[in-house]
Amino acid sequence: MFLRNKMPILFFYLMLTVLCFPVSFANVIEEVDNSASAKPKLERHFVFETIPMNLEEITDASGIIFSGECLDSEEIENDQESNLPIIKYTFKVTECIKGNCVDKVTFKQWKGAARAISYEIGKNYVLFLYPESERGLTSPVALEQGSFAIEKKGLIRRKEVVRNKLNNRGLNRNLRTQKTISISDKYINNYVHNCSESGIPMRYKEFIKAVRYLSKEK
Repeated sequence: MFLRNKMPILFFYLMLTVLCFPVSFANVIEEVDNSASAKPKLERHFVFETIPMNLEEITDASGIIFSGECLDSEEIENDQESNLPIIKYTFKVTECIKGNCVDKVTFKQWKGAARAISYEIGKNYVLFLYPESERGLTSPVALEQGSFAIEKKGLIRRKEVVRNKLNNRGLNRNLRTQKTISISDKYINNYVHNCSESGIPMRYKEFIKAVRYLSKEK
């Protein structure tokens, strides 16, 4: 009976914690004891990625940005570097926008993150990845916001479009702070704003142009 009466309060504090402490799967491990038997502990910020980010913030937080095809995924139950179950992905790079990405990119993502975001072999994506953590792990920036599937749209003139799992909502403005992006190319700027507000896919070429503008205009 006591627990039943306290459930609404516990739920409130859980939601407050989720809203106030954003997390990154790129940093899932805290420092471990020096003892040989010590096991890695999960950091307090490792499960939820709750603060919405606009496209400029996503771009700034990325260590590497590229588009490409997922060639391979390998599950490793006990990765020697991180001492965690991980999935190792290999991508063939189509276009490198930021960071060191020439022909292929290989990165490791904590297996638990695959529940929120994963990649299918043979499919194409635009990925905004955090810089690798000390244990060699990374993940898309803001998880669902930083991973865009590339799709074909149109029956006759099929064009490539991109969208994330949030249908691109929030890319033009941070939904919490209301900070908006501003691109000097007015057409590209308005296009991103309109697609984001409407929650619709963006044409690949315009999207990549927007990211390149945001990478340079500092």
